[in-house]
Amino acid sequence: SSGINAEYGGRAFIRSIARAMEYPKLPTLFTEDEFSAMGLRKYPIRKKINSNMYSDFDGTLLRELEHIDSTVTVLSTFNNGGLEMLHKNQYRPAPVTGDQAFIVNIGKLVDDLIDNKVPSVRHRVAEVDFDRYSVTYFLGPQFDADISRSMTGNLTDAVQKYTTFGEWI
Repeated sequence: SSGINAEYGGRAFIRSIARAMEYPKLPTLFTEDEFSAMGLRKYPIRKKINSNMYSDFDGTLLRELEHIDSTVTVLSTFNNGGLEMLHKNQYRPAPVTGDQAFIVNIGKLVDDLIDNKVPSVRHRVAEVDFDRYSVTYFLGPQFDADISRSMTGNLTDAVQKYTTFGEWI
């Protein structure tokens, strides 16, 4: 049932943005989800330190390097810490999630589609001293969704190379 809840949560988030910002066409980009994916992620206890896994930002040892997601991510951390978000030029712990709770993260592509009105968040997973698990659900637009222009008609960053999500992915 977590997959259904995550999918529903991702779509509900898109509908909520569409209502709040008066972008009625936004949900139409997400009617099919040919490239959406859900999976269990395991970050095992590290047996050897890889020097490439230190943050360029602040030198912190990481399990997953700093990045910005692309689309919509629905995430459960199973009460595991380690996820950190960049806020006001400082990484801070993200709220941990447990039963029936999720973090929803908007990615750069969706941010561009809504004229950068809801920021995408740079984040990372810091090293922890236990096996860390999380479940992620990545909700992407449908294959033929036009990603060349925002909801108000501005050109997106993606249009430099692609016009549809299927080309972009």
